Amino acid sequence: MIAVQHFGSISGGKDSQAVLCKMVERIERKGLTAFGNLAPRFLAADNGHENPITLDHIAYLDDWLRQRTGLRIEIVSANDVPGLTDAAAFARKRAILREEWSKEKRRTRHKGACNQRRAAWQAGTITRAEWMAGCDCPVLVSPPVPDPLIERAIALLHPTGIPFLDMAMLHGRFPGTKTRFCTDETKLIPMMHRKRPLLDAGLPIIDWIGERADESHARAKKPPIQSKRHPSGARQVLYRPIFRWSAADAFAISERHGLKHNPLYTMGMSRVGCSTYIMVRKRELRAWTMRFPAEVDRVREWERLVSLVSRRSAVSGAPASLLPAPTVPGDPADHGRATIDKAIAWSRTSRGGRNYDLFIAREQREADEHGLRCDSEYGLCE
Repeated sequence: MIAVQHFGSISGGKDSQAVLCKMVERIERKGLTAFGNLAPRFLAADNGHENPITLDHIAYLDDWLRQRTGLRIEIVSANDVPGLTDAAAFARKRAILREEWSKEKRRTRHKGACNQRRAAWQAGTITRAEWMAGCDCPVLVSPPVPDPLIERAIALLHPTGIPFLDMAMLHGRFPGTKTRFCTDETKLIPMMHRKRPLLDAGLPIIDWIGERADESHARAKKPPIQSKRHPSGARQVLYRPIFRWSAADAFAISERHGLKHNPLYTMGMSRVGCSTYIMVRKRELRAWTMRFPAEVDRVREWERLVSLVSRRSAVSGAPASLLPAPTVPGDPADHGRATIDKAIAWSRTSRGGRNYDLFIAREQREADEHGLRCDSEYGLCE
């Protein structure tokens, strides 16, 4: 039998918990022979932006796993990866910032038709000269940043030890819907840092991933099993064992094992990874605000810090926001319209985002007087 190392990724959410249950079932039914006689390993990434309840839930799953199988969940972090969020990374950023912020910056905002021609150039069907000849797109000019603002930013650019915040400060912005570097740099890269030595040594690995097709159109396009070859020749297989499951199926397997669900699912949250996240829904943001005021304060402070190391904020005065600007309807040119305080104010409005909803105001008063009720879009309160 060829040796293979199996990995399970644990996020604290319902889907990764369902995969954990399937892996434990396999161990108890067939023993370690089901995993090539190598004990599977379980990884959870701590990016410093999780809700404390999720971290407690992962600790609970770790205890359950230890009691059932004797195995443990390994916690990984971007802080473990040399050059990612460490002092060396910040030293590079300070040097780049000092050089680039002191100069004028020009950027072309390409129109849709121009982007299509650029794609044709990248595909090799037209030349670069042909692409540029038809480009009449506006050029955005950012003036040099004043020296006092440069020095202030440089003074702040040192590791905080919080991976998500450090990553945002290094990028000079928070991740967005099209630039979701948070997943890569605070989760996938730290996990790969644990796996790479095995692949380098020629040991194949199989990643058990809790992704379901009905979560999004993008995920529905993924195959249940993918395989790619590492430079060493070893295979890395991505296995999605619950790909065709529904959310109800994911909750059901945990209930069969007597496992508790992440409590956030009964507090109005549809996702439990980051606190809060870039694709948060309006109602969910309102619930998060009412239940976790300390988290709101933390995000507000992070926005202040990232604004101080952001070129856009230094030049235009627009504050950095954890949530993408399109989260809050408004002027597309207003890049600061989705700061946490403005987004919270918007979450308390009725449809259209202009008038405050009296029902929502009553909901807040009842919460203040009697506490918040169980709230689950998955029917866990019934």
